Amino acid sequence: DQLEGLLERVETEVMSNPGDLEAIRKAITSGYFPHCARLQKNGSYTTVKHPQTVHIHPSSGLAQVLPRWAVYH
Repeated sequence: DQLEGLLERVETEVMSNPGDLEAIRKAITSGYFPHCARLQKNGSYTTVKHPQTVHIHPSSGLAQVLPRWAVYH
């Protein structure tokens, strides 16, 4: 809903199937590729473009989940 609202605000036509979450994930990930990090075996994350160790903030909702990949802004 948030993405659709942003597209309407900048007068961009929604051209994909709103239920096609895979296409939406690919579009967001490709746009934020420099801001992607992969989970390491020690529980930290390493950024993709310029390898450096990063961590999820303890107050984040993701801190307990630890997804394999994270896209951040």
